[in-house]
Amino acid sequence: MGTKLEIATPQLAREVEALRRVDARLGRRLAAERQPNETDRAAMGFIADAPADRPVTPGDLAQHLGVSTAAVTAMIRRLTARGHVVVSVHPDDARSKILRPSLRDLHSPADEISRRVADIESEFAAEQLAAISRFLRRLTEEVSDLADSSPN
Repeated sequence: MGTKLEIATPQLAREVEALRRVDARLGRRLAAERQPNETDRAAMGFIADAPADRPVTPGDLAQHLGVSTAAVTAMIRRLTARGHVVVSVHPDDARSKILRPSLRDLHSPADEISRRVADIESEFAAEQLAAISRFLRRLTEEVSDLADSSPN
């Protein structure tokens, strides 16, 4: 069994590195085409997933993404200009705003990547998906730890 791990680990490392490279390439292409970036897509997903009786405020979005309110303000302007998000006055506090997905985005898959992930997901059995999901969660935790740690 130890041999399988020794053989699988370098293969997984190569596949993860290949994914990182192609993801960076996609990010550059999306930026060049002025498409929603990774943070914009995360924001759109958070806004779309909010319960109807508890819509997202700009402050909620800033906290969820871990960014400043100034960064969220710029993001909201960008997403509104592109027709992804609708900004309205908060029903309980006229000084505050709420964010909702546009009707266009509400009735369509989030983006091409989401559609492709769903297509690939259908190729695997439930137990395989559980193992893949566990691997990706753990990998995300490790990369997050690296991203959050200081270089000292």
